[in-house]
Amino acid sequence: MKTLYLLLLLCVVLSGGAGAQIIAEDARGESAIITKNSNVSFNLNEAALAASWNNFRKLAIEKPSQIIWGLSASGNNREGIADLFNGGKLTPQSKVGIFIGLRKSYQTTVLELLKRIREIEDANPDKNETAINAIKLLNRQIEENRSTRHTQSLTTYINAGLNADNFRLYQPEDAPSLPKRFEKVNFRGGFVDIGLNYEYAPRWVFGIALGYERYNNLDSLTLTSYTLKNTTIVNNSELSTESKINAYQGGYMAYNRVNIKTDALYYGRVSSDYRLVWNTLYTRIILPLQEKEINKVFQAGTAINFYKSEGKFAGGLYLQSNDVFNSLHSTDQFHERLSFGIVAKYSFSSIMSRDFAK
Repeated sequence: MKTLYLLLLLCVVLSGGAGAQIIAEDARGESAIITKNSNVSFNLNEAALAASWNNFRKLAIEKPSQIIWGLSASGNNREGIADLFNGGKLTPQSKVGIFIGLRKSYQTTVLELLKRIREIEDANPDKNETAINAIKLLNRQIEENRSTRHTQSLTTYINAGLNADNFRLYQPEDAPSLPKRFEKVNFRGGFVDIGLNYEYAPRWVFGIALGYERYNNLDSLTLTSYTLKNTTIVNNSELSTESKINAYQGGYMAYNRVNIKTDALYYGRVSSDYRLVWNTLYTRIILPLQEKEINKVFQAGTAINFYKSEGKFAGGLYLQSNDVFNSLHSTDQFHERLSFGIVAKYSFSSIMSRDFAK
C-alpha cells in the first residue's frame, strides 16, 4: 500500500511537472539556503521524496525586517528505485524539520516605494484615476531601480528536527537461531543547524550553515539479500518454505557529528521563457566526534535545475564527490567516488520570476 501511495504521488508530480525547493540541492536533498517555494520533489537516483512549506509567499515585501518560518519532511527507500516500484519491502529513512529565522532587506529605495504603493492602495480602495496613475509612476520607478541596481538581503535562521532509520542488521554471532540473526533496528536521531544566507539579487545567493547531528554509519554498511529456508519433515514427506530478507552487514554504530554546509547559487536566463538555477559549487564537511571509529569526510558537488519563469515545474541534475580526499579509503579511483542523480520538482505556488540587471 505504501508503494502504491508513492507511485500515485510520483504520477501527480510528473504529470503536472515536477520541483522540492526549486534551488539545486546536494544528493541528500539538503542545502544551506532556504527559498520561497513550498513544494515537493522526487529524487530518481535515491528513490527519495521530499516536501516543504513556508510563509515566504505571505511576507509583506515593503517591510525591511520580517520573521520567516517553514516545515519540511523527506523519506527514501534505501534499497533503491527498483524495489520501490516492484513490490519490495521498504527500508525507509525519514526526516522532519522546522526552521525559524529573520530576513532583513537592504533594498531601502524600493522598500520605500513599495510602502508608498501600499499606503495609496489602503487610502483608495476604489482605485480612482489619480491613485492608479500614482501607482503606475511608482511601479516605473521600482522597475528602473531594479534594472540598474542589485538588491541585497540577509537571512539568519535556526533549523531543527528529527531523523529516523528502520532496517534489519545481520548479526552473525550470538544468535540462538538463524531467524534471530536478523535484528530489527529502529534508529532515532536529531539535528540542529544555524545558518546564514546572503542574497545579491538577481543573480547570486550564498549560504553557510553549521550543524550538530545524531546520525549513524548505515551508508558504510553493505546491503545483502538473504534467502531463509525452513524445512518440516512429517513421516516421509518434506515441506519447505523460503523467505527473502534484506539486511545490512558490518559494524553498525550511532554517533554524533558536526556538519558544515556551503552553497553558492547562480540564477540565469536560458531564453525568454526558461531559467536555470546553478549551485556552482557546494561543499559538505562532516566532522564526527568519535574520530577513532568514524572518519572525517569532505564532500563537494555541483547541481543545476531548469524551470519555466512562471511555471511550477523544475527538473535538474547533480554530480557529487562523496569523498573528495578518499578519507574512507573506499577506492583510489576518483570517478568511482562520484554520484550522479536526476531530481524532479513541483512547486505548490508559482515560481517567482527574477528580474535581471542590465
